[in-house]
Amino acid sequence: MRRFGPRLALVAAMNLSVAGTVALLAPSVAHAQGKVSTQKLIDDAKTKFEDQQYDESIQKLSAALLRSDATKAQKTEVYRWLAYNYIVLKQDESAKTAIYALYALNEDFELPKSESPKFREPFKKYREQWIEEGRPGVTKEEKPPAPVVLKHLPPAEVPHDQSVSVSGSYDDPDKRVSKLSLFYRVGSAGKFVEVPMVTGTGAFKANIPGSAVKPPLVEYYVQASDKGGLAVASRGDAETPLRIAVAAEKDGSIFGTWWFWTGATAVVAGGVLGAILLTRKNDGPGTTGPTGPTNSTVTITISE
Repeated sequence: MRRFGPRLALVAAMNLSVAGTVALLAPSVAHAQGKVSTQKLIDDAKTKFEDQQYDESIQKLSAALLRSDATKAQKTEVYRWLAYNYIVLKQDESAKTAIYALYALNEDFELPKSESPKFREPFKKYREQWIEEGRPGVTKEEKPPAPVVLKHLPPAEVPHDQSVSVSGSYDDPDKRVSKLSLFYRVGSAGKFVEVPMVTGTGAFKANIPGSAVKPPLVEYYVQASDKGGLAVASRGDAETPLRIAVAAEKDGSIFGTWWFWTGATAVVAGGVLGAILLTRKNDGPGTTGPTGPTNSTVTITISE
């Protein structure tokens, strides 16, 4: 019996090691991989606009607007194309907000003379209103507005065809948030569907319907917008959404899913995980060894 002591100790340690591994892997699975440049987001948004995919264009522009590395010139382009989208969609208040923000950022901005009157006229009208109102946004404030912070912990894995509750809280010291929205889609391609979130006392909640929860994954993000419809904060975005692994019908535990082992490999490569010990006891008749029947144990060890 003494010779089984180390093995039993390893089995006990396995439970702690695997639990810790799951905790480490869960966030990385839920977040999308990679990040495109701000300029590519803007260029993609222009293409979407030309293809009359206005909602998708707005989603990409909103993502670009929140990038901390966006230059003044890029932000000017973002506001310009947001205004174009809102003008086409006849969302006058949002178009006005985008144009006000553009001129507050760049007072000398002028549309190309070749631009369609469909856009030139609203720009001219709202610029005149902006001047009459005292050029709001240009006056330097004593301090910049406090950032809006969205707090949300994505689940790592969910059952297929079951609705997923997306909830969290947000800090909005300057009361800038007018609307919180959930955007979701099946898989990693296609159009995001927008759902308004229920809010109250600094919290938000919405559901991804079960019809959208299909293997191998579902993508989504949460976005906060001001009263003019401009994005002021997000968790994920249209280009780098959050991801949740969706278990297939015959899947057992998470250890049988592709993302677990992909994530485990990445963790090991990063030197975070020292070892994973997995044991499996054969419940059937034991094999015959030199001294009689024995139970089989498989041990997989992954070390740094």
